[in-house]
Amino acid sequence: MSTKLIEQQLSDLQKRVADLETVVKRKPRDAWKQIIGTSKGQNLDREAAKLGATWRAKQNKRKSPAFSLTHRFSGV
Repeated sequence: MSTKLIEQQLSDLQKRVADLETVVKRKPRDAWKQIIGTSKGQNLDREAAKLGATWRAKQNKRKSPAFSLTHRFSGV
């Protein structure tokens, strides 16, 4: 292979790698907010938070105190 051909192929490969790195670049942890959006303060958000709290309270009551983290660390 000639030097010019090798240099051209190297240049092409470097460009392709740079393009791929741009595509797979790591997204920030809160990127989901940009994709989904946030609804803080909206009625549906408050209802979802209330339902979630109710569900978690029921789940916590079902668990045995021996496996409950709050039981272990609360000094009870």
